[in-house]
Amino acid sequence: KIMSEKQFWKHLRENLPFKTYRVENKVMIGMPDVHYINKGNSGWIELKYMPSWKSKRVSTGYQLHQALWAKEHIKHGGTNWIMVRVDREFIGLIHGKNSVELYNRPTMRDFLDMCMFYKRGKMDKDNWAELSHTILHPFPSKILV
Repeated sequence: KIMSEKQFWKHLRENLPFKTYRVENKVMIGMPDVHYINKGNSGWIELKYMPSWKSKRVSTGYQLHQALWAKEHIKHGGTNWIMVRVDREFIGLIHGKNSVELYNRPTMRDFLDMCMFYKRGKMDKDNWAELSHTILHPFPSKILV
């Protein structure tokens, strides 16, 4: 059975251990699909679903207005992500700082290098925990000595 973006959202909502809201905004062009919040830590996730890997370059359908929204949001201190699902065989998480690169249809190697988390095949409980941790704590804190 082939997955869809709607099923992808349902799958995320059931497996991410923090509050998520699906947002359909017809006014603010480029705003992502999902808002999340956990203990005061919040951000946005744009969901992109591809039924298969189409070519040597990764074409997710991510639009320029989405990339520009992501960059502007980060500039003002926000956090946002692009989560890519390819049928049931892959989930990848890309930070919004790489939004323009994603829009420009990267090579597979560059795409995987952009992913702060990715998993081929079925996600298990540990994978969901790692994905959640990456979303909530994207960059390791620097320890001052």
